[in-house]
Amino acid sequence: MLKNHIISFINKHSLVQKNSTIVIGLSGGPDSVFLLYFLKEITQDYNLNLIAAHLDHEWRNESYKDADFCATIAKRLNIPCTIKKMSELDVPFKMKGSKEELGRRARRFFFEQVAQKYNAQSIALGHHLNDQEETFFIRLIRGTTLSGLSAMRPKAGLYIRPLLETSKKEILQYLNDNELEYVVDLTNIQESYLRNRIRKNVIPALQECDERFDQNFLRTLYTLQNADDFLHKITEQTFDTISHRTNTILEINSELLFKQDPYLQNRLLIFWLIKEKVPFVPTEKFLEEIKRFLIQPHSKEHHIHQHWSLIKKKNYVAIKKNTQN
Repeated sequence: MLKNHIISFINKHSLVQKNSTIVIGLSGGPDSVFLLYFLKEITQDYNLNLIAAHLDHEWRNESYKDADFCATIAKRLNIPCTIKKMSELDVPFKMKGSKEELGRRARRFFFEQVAQKYNAQSIALGHHLNDQEETFFIRLIRGTTLSGLSAMRPKAGLYIRPLLETSKKEILQYLNDNELEYVVDLTNIQESYLRNRIRKNVIPALQECDERFDQNFLRTLYTLQNADDFLHKITEQTFDTISHRTNTILEINSELLFKQDPYLQNRLLIFWLIKEKVPFVPTEKFLEEIKRFLIQPHSKEHHIHQHWSLIKKKNYVAIKKNTQN
């Protein structure tokens, strides 16, 4: 039974805590509508307080209809619904980049605002098994790391994804069997987007090659995730041996860093930058740039971001935030 399967997944990964408040990212599409109904169905079992949140990206002239639909369905289920237009967001980042990336960042900013307002413990997203497969192949095509190939996790910070082992077919079947309405986003079939081309051409071809593709994919993905988790533990342990903190300054020993395997060197640098909350894109070029600076004996300072620099004294290197910029 679909409900029991999802509950088993939720419990396995400790996604939903009893007596908690959950913000649900509600687009009006089938995935988020299914998630809304499902969480409503288990509300009494877990004593949940649900809040729906919809961001109107204003990319289409009729996008307000999606917002109206979300407000209507939330009211029908007696769930509070917060709706906002993208133009109303006071975002702390520049509104540039691809439409997909900009939309993702704006949604996350909005959802986290709503979560803070309601003191929510989680933000639930409707990503499902087929989304997971598409994400894997997008990253494979564009080039990525082991962490990138590990795709989406059931839980990441505030965000939970209860449907990662639920297929789109199962979601649509449930909605249609129960005559539940949802919004159809026509951009999801436009082949100008890589994700849509993978959805239409790649995944069906793989499923046709072997009907066990979905199950085999999950098994392989979990192997990758376990390997990535193991390497993360090794990275943490190694970082403790090459770093030390003096008062509030965290330094690494570059001599000890370069004694590590080259693959681990990159993971250590990424771990360090994340730990110090430096905004960056973990490209190979960026990491090689840092390593070149660390190797050069006479270089004392190197800017890695508009507001961040590396400061080197002998073999010890610290990250400094420039508050004057």
